[in-house]
Amino acid sequence: AALAALAGFSGVLWWGDTATARALTQALAGREGPILPLITAQPDRAHVAHERHVCVDTTASGGNAALLAEAGTA
Repeated sequence: AALAALAGFSGVLWWGDTATARALTQALAGREGPILPLITAQPDRAHVAHERHVCVDTTASGGNAALLAEAGTA
């Protein structure tokens, strides 16, 4: 019942027993909206890892380390 009320996800990972996997599949099938997958294969790093990159433009500091340090505290 709780799985039917949750929002903000696009699939469920389950690496455990078959009975629970079956119950999860039935709960997902009863949801309104898009069909969500139950992912049982492991390891599948594409489903369990989220990589984030941050690019900081340091051109304005002119290579001045003090300016870079101050920018990090703002």
